[in-house]
Amino acid sequence: MNYFNKLTISSVFLTLLISMPALLLLSNIFSSSDNWSHLVDTVLFEYVFNSLYIMFGVALLTSVIGFSTAYITSLFTFTGSKFFHYALILPFAIPTYIVSYVYGGMFDITGSVTTFILNLIDKDLSEVYFFDIMSIEGAIIVMSLVLYPYVYLISKTYLKSESSSIIDASKTFGFTNFQIFYKVIIPISRPAIVAGVILAVMEAVADFGVMDYYGVSTFVTGIFRTWFGLGSVEDASKLASMLMLFIFILIFLEKYQRKNIRYRSAGKDFKPITKEKLKGYKNVLAFIICFIPFFLGFLLPFTQMSYWFYLSYESTISEEFLTVFYQTLFLGVTTSVLITFLAFIFTFNIRVHKSKLADYLTQISKLGYSIPGAVVAVGILSFFLLINQTLDILLVGSIVAVIFGYVVRFLAISINNYESGFSKIPQTYDDACKTMNLGSFRTFYKVILPLIKNSIIASLIIVFIEVIKELPLTMILRPFNFDTLAVLSHELVGQAQVVESSVPAMFIVVLGIISVLILANKMKD
Repeated sequence: MNYFNKLTISSVFLTLLISMPALLLLSNIFSSSDNWSHLVDTVLFEYVFNSLYIMFGVALLTSVIGFSTAYITSLFTFTGSKFFHYALILPFAIPTYIVSYVYGGMFDITGSVTTFILNLIDKDLSEVYFFDIMSIEGAIIVMSLVLYPYVYLISKTYLKSESSSIIDASKTFGFTNFQIFYKVIIPISRPAIVAGVILAVMEAVADFGVMDYYGVSTFVTGIFRTWFGLGSVEDASKLASMLMLFIFILIFLEKYQRKNIRYRSAGKDFKPITKEKLKGYKNVLAFIICFIPFFLGFLLPFTQMSYWFYLSYESTISEEFLTVFYQTLFLGVTTSVLITFLAFIFTFNIRVHKSKLADYLTQISKLGYSIPGAVVAVGILSFFLLINQTLDILLVGSIVAVIFGYVVRFLAISINNYESGFSKIPQTYDDACKTMNLGSFRTFYKVILPLIKNSIIASLIIVFIEVIKELPLTMILRPFNFDTLAVLSHELVGQAQVVESSVPAMFIVVLGIISVLILANKMKD
């Protein structure tokens, strides 16, 4: 058996292992039970309606915010335009559930901002109109403020690759900037907008922290209630499988839209768009449009969280907190190293063999990132319970279960980084090494490794950040009395200690900001 065969066999084994939780969930979709009949009669319609309502609300707001800011920063220069290139991505740095805690603490009935305004105008709550942030509409607004960068990034990348000839041709017809925007830019950017919106919607539908804190019943919160409340793995699996099928439909639509993206202006006649300098009220308006989502999505929650951190860090940071911090670091470092290694097996196998089998195995293994964390966790519980029944090996409620869940969920991130890195290495390098009889190991060590070093570093950092942010998967699979920063923050909020929850949240956010700045720097390059 040669080295290359070992690579293929390893890829097949890993793909089967990673796919088992999803396959077990799908096998439960046609099962039935007394509890399931009760769920259908009482709450299933609410789960479906709320999930669809959230989808449409998030789709509308993220498309408006994301594309308008991408359009302005791509085609115009104005006061702060270079700053907003980075700033408009920063909401990515704060997990949606942390932003929801902050907005709840500020704008709830007893929130700090609500109380301040009522005291300022000397009114009671019953005497004024009050928008309840702790509602499904509030959840939609909060998630849209954090998720709009999906649309912003994809649309900005698309517009950056478009030629100025389209804009110039539009101006010859006498179109104003606004007419160019809605008659030319929006139609040609539609696939990019839809692709970004679908990614944002997938994140919103899969969210647990925001929905649980705001009391909104969706498929994800239903999975938790069925599992912890009814103690029914089968019914939780059925809900999870329905959500997974729904997500797969969104994935198909997103892939279809990406296929429709064409950069027809590229080629020898390509000219980058020349940005127009805005003056007067247009300059002010562009600044305001870009500042509002940055302020509401990042600056306001980060400022409030920093203040709460200052008030509570001395009483919150204890030996127990440091233990949680070290446990989080252990999971983050261990998982990022393991995932980066496993992803290399898949991608290097494709480079060595260039076979459809290797490519199919890799694409299947990447599907886990599209499945919500709660769904992955329920699938792993079903898988490990089956292992316990057949092999008498207890893995449920262990660190192994948590790390395996992270591998299933985040392997795609590392694979994507490797694919990007390998695509920049000409195949002639490998051929030259063969003519020099370097051998497989020396080719990898002397040639390939130095060239993909940046991809490896990026994989380690991004996977680490995703692991420390993950909430529902960790909550379901963690061992008893084993917390992470994300779980601790959620538990403190559940105990009405919103101010104290800012301490573990701040650790997560600071690390997230670092990763987002790296992302912005890569995008600029």
